[in-house]
Amino acid sequence: MKNKKRIGSYIKYFVLCLCITLISTIFISDSVQSESIIPLKDKFKSQNIKTMIEFDEKRALESTYDFTLKEYERKGYNPAKDINIILDAESITASSKGDIPISTGIGSSHEPTLVWESEYEWFEWTADIPDDGLYEITLEYYPLPGSSSIVHRSMVIDNIVLFDEMSNLSFPRMWRDQGEPRINNIGDEVRPRQEEVRGWKTIELTDSEGQYAKPFKFYFTKGKHIIRMEYINEPVAFGQMVIRSPKTIKTYDEVKKTYIDKKYTYANEMINFQAEEAAIKKSDPIIRRESDGDPLTEPISDEIRKLNSIGGWRWRMGNQSITWNFTVPENGLYKIGMRIGQWWSLELPSYRQIAIDEKIPFTELEEYAFPYNKTWYMETLHDKDNNPYLFHLTKGEHTITMTVKMGPMGKIIDSLKEDVYLLSNIIRQIVMITGNTPDYNFEYELHKSIPNLIGDFMYLSDSMQKKIDILMSSSYRKPPIVNNLLLIKEQLQEMITNPDSISRKMNDLNNAQTSLGTWLLDLKDQPLSIDYFMISNPDKDLPNINSNFFQKASKTWKNFIRSFAKDYDNIGGISENKEGKTINVWVSRGKEWAEIMREMADEDFTARTGISININVLPGSQIEAGSINALMLAVISGNTPDVASGMSAGSPVEFAIRDSVYNLNKFDDYEEISKRFFPGVMVPFKYNSGNYALPETINFNVIFYRKDILNKLEIGIPQTWDELYENTLPALYQNGLQFYFPQDLSSFLYQYGGNYYSDDFTKSGLDTPEAYKAFKEWTELYTSYGIPIVANFFNRMRTGEVPIGVGGYNNYVMLSVAAPELVGKWGVAFIPGRKNTDGTINRKTGSIEGSATVIMEQSTKKEEAWEFLKWWTSKEVQIRFGMELEALLGAEARWNTANRDAFTELPWKREDLKIIMEQLDTSIAQPVILGGYFTSRHISNAWNSVVLGDMNVRDALEKAVKEINKELKAKREEYGLAD
Repeated sequence: MKNKKRIGSYIKYFVLCLCITLISTIFISDSVQSESIIPLKDKFKSQNIKTMIEFDEKRALESTYDFTLKEYERKGYNPAKDINIILDAESITASSKGDIPISTGIGSSHEPTLVWESEYEWFEWTADIPDDGLYEITLEYYPLPGSSSIVHRSMVIDNIVLFDEMSNLSFPRMWRDQGEPRINNIGDEVRPRQEEVRGWKTIELTDSEGQYAKPFKFYFTKGKHIIRMEYINEPVAFGQMVIRSPKTIKTYDEVKKTYIDKKYTYANEMINFQAEEAAIKKSDPIIRRESDGDPLTEPISDEIRKLNSIGGWRWRMGNQSITWNFTVPENGLYKIGMRIGQWWSLELPSYRQIAIDEKIPFTELEEYAFPYNKTWYMETLHDKDNNPYLFHLTKGEHTITMTVKMGPMGKIIDSLKEDVYLLSNIIRQIVMITGNTPDYNFEYELHKSIPNLIGDFMYLSDSMQKKIDILMSSSYRKPPIVNNLLLIKEQLQEMITNPDSISRKMNDLNNAQTSLGTWLLDLKDQPLSIDYFMISNPDKDLPNINSNFFQKASKTWKNFIRSFAKDYDNIGGISENKEGKTINVWVSRGKEWAEIMREMADEDFTARTGISININVLPGSQIEAGSINALMLAVISGNTPDVASGMSAGSPVEFAIRDSVYNLNKFDDYEEISKRFFPGVMVPFKYNSGNYALPETINFNVIFYRKDILNKLEIGIPQTWDELYENTLPALYQNGLQFYFPQDLSSFLYQYGGNYYSDDFTKSGLDTPEAYKAFKEWTELYTSYGIPIVANFFNRMRTGEVPIGVGGYNNYVMLSVAAPELVGKWGVAFIPGRKNTDGTINRKTGSIEGSATVIMEQSTKKEEAWEFLKWWTSKEVQIRFGMELEALLGAEARWNTANRDAFTELPWKREDLKIIMEQLDTSIAQPVILGGYFTSRHISNAWNSVVLGDMNVRDALEKAVKEINKELKAKREEYGLAD
């Protein structure tokens, strides 16, 4: 009983102490606040900061041409009538350099033309507009010899960019097959080389992505206006610029009425021509003949590969066009049919603008839909009631041109851009309050802290429904994207209904942004294959030719039998060299890469040197050192190729240590050839005064940053590490944002003057004071400055959580290709450096290693192999390979060549290229030495010990040095190199 009383008194005493403590805390808190000591988190909840980060760009859609058109309509602007203003080259009134380069005789033209090379940043035309109204602009152009890329310019009218699409106007080159397909040594047809079709062209200014069927309309008031065009890339000659009243195109009903009035009659003949053979020009060299294995595709591709169709996946990007030539035997009305393949995964129609003799016959062909179908089908151009369209064709030659357009998908694409950007801003504002890992049990009341959050969610939900309605009306079936949009809409509705759940649904918001960004890219793809055309009497039924089960089964069986004899790894050549000058090349890349290399070698290298090449494609792991693979087994068996291409930078020296690759120093002209490359990228190929490889590709390290976010928060790009620590990081953290840096010691090590190894490459160089400082500062990034240890830099840059960080080539490609909503909103800058005593900044960095090509020691044709290496790594070949590759696979296959001169000629952004080149000139790759594989392993172990295990910096580094030296010594003893 006494014990119970004693326990009760203890409880009362404890409660009393607790109350006193709480009261004291309150008084202390009030006292602290009275002294104006405010927690950092509370400081940056002020109205000023909220205004700074508020989504105040109205809507991303407001800067698009679609929005501008709606504004024209709202303001009642009407098209100008019967006006045609011609501005020739002599009408140019100013240029960036003062003089205006006018010439005659360009492309056999005797008219004065503007010759626009890269040294001129802009030119201006002055136009005197007679009446207020809407106008179209056409421009004559002649692409001058360059890097074979599409010509791009931007336009500003009266110092105003009326809409975003004016910032990227395209002037495509035209291409055609250089002859007929050739037959390689395994019997397959090989695509002919593409050649440019030179000549003057007239283009109606429109968007570069094919989102709009009609030319741009510009509103001009009466009076003088200044039209400035600015250089983006590629030289071009411009002739007349015409500002005209918008042209009108009749509807099919109006055209049909003229047929009746003129008493046109049906033609009796039928014209049938193969699409791949009749194509006379294309706007992109990527569009080539394709091989289709369907038993009824003409001509049949049976036991050998026939290039029997055209288009397909390569013919999918906006404004890509193909023009065919055909002959009509008699005057009359015809219908046009074509055997179509349109079976790609979106299950949505593909759209084409169709012109006959370079004119669109009627409005219904501005954006004609080709429905999705799992098999080939005959598509007769027809109206909504399935009645075939009639075309009046006169006897003689005609052309039909089909151009990729987006159709109704264009409005969805614009809307998705807005949605993704708005969602990115919402996520960033939420993260600024909750941090990257919100407390699941805390009620943040985000809808009260973030202005119009619920309104933005309601806007996004309505936007999802509008897109669903367009998609359902455009397709015969429910496409997969609809289910995705419905899910996002439901998630948004849940957040609107229960705002307190928003912080717990951040994964849903991030996934929605990623998903919408993916669909934004996918919807731009409009692929279509064409086998042949049939132009016939309107009453004649065109066959719907589909192969049946038995035909397909027979074809499958033949292919199965042939698979036992056909070498699918061999990229067949055109011919074998009768004199025996044939070298074998193993390529560790995709088949498309090897096919381009093969075609270029046949056309150029073999023709000039008389040396043929056989190319075999292997997976990347099969020609590397350090494991049992195809190349290692070939070395052991004495049956190596002559050349191995696509080898990682760390492997040549590993093979050289084992006397398996040839020392290129033995060639008299090696020193001259080595000057082609960035000096720092040659480091991994040196061993014992020898050089054992030539580099093919290179990586780079630069800062990537979000222009929109940093400008809005007034955060500058750090030039030095001290600026990063003192200015950039505090500003980021105050706004709930982060900086990213990959786990790489190189920048700190080289900038402090350290090295990975001693001068004689026998010991680790990480036991120096410079290396200690570098390692200490590197680890402190994570332990003291809060840099995220692991992060998906690309994804978090898209969301805006990490608006600045260090990345490389892969980040550049991903931001260029996979983040369309960020176009124009990101840039690159130099990585932070360390100030020298003279005030300059040391920006040295590493991790620039790419891939390499080597000559094998067992080769009996080393001279021929060296000729191939010199050819393959030359400027001209690397430029052409890069352009061909990007044309075939898109910008995601940008060739990061190690040839310095060739690198500058590939289609990088000009402002980005300057930064990347200067950074590469100061970059140094890590040396490769005997036993050096232990270096990176133990640096990583030391980093883990300090950052994750709280180990002392010096102890961790000394332990790593000890283990590295131990392995280096053991390997030198194993190979008889120990002192």
